[in-house]
Amino acid sequence: MALILVVIGAVLYYTRRFSFGGVQTQGRHVRAAGLLLMFPAAFTFLLSFFAGVIFARSEAAIVTLFNIMAAVEIISMVLAVGAAYILLANPSNAPRLPGILGEIQRERQDEPAAAPQPPVVRVQPVQPAREHFPTIMTVAQAAQYLQVSEAQIMDLIDGGKLAAARINYNYRIAKSNLDELLAAREATSSV
Repeated sequence: MALILVVIGAVLYYTRRFSFGGVQTQGRHVRAAGLLLMFPAAFTFLLSFFAGVIFARSEAAIVTLFNIMAAVEIISMVLAVGAAYILLANPSNAPRLPGILGEIQRERQDEPAAAPQPPVVRVQPVQPAREHFPTIMTVAQAAQYLQVSEAQIMDLIDGGKLAAARINYNYRIAKSNLDELLAAREATSSV
């Protein structure tokens, strides 16, 4: 598990960017979070090495040392992930981090809020003029011509309200039949 944190931390450190869910940020605090995530693996490795050299005299001592190092690694990973979360997400109710991490956290909280993103404007595709359609159309072209769905065209064909020729499981519809349907619709809507 610590190796996964090392990889994530290295990516954060070198890219200086973080984007996950609703959190998107970049800068010095991302590098600090990356270093925090890499710390547990390096810390437990060095601690295990020196403790092994000093205290590993028997097999029982090695097993005990291994269990202690596993607990130390888990605790340090939890603390590192928590501190990295505070640096990255900048929650309003977060506790103050100590030392240089606290300074980085304070800088992050003093940053001006990101400028609001302009709303996304979705532009409807321009419908070609009715005179630019072919005289014989597919169901998709007929749907575009009448500005309805293909399912509605199929319902009109199946209901006998729109004449169409069937060629190899595909329908072909005359433009004149569509114009008649449009004229009938306009006559009923104007009444």
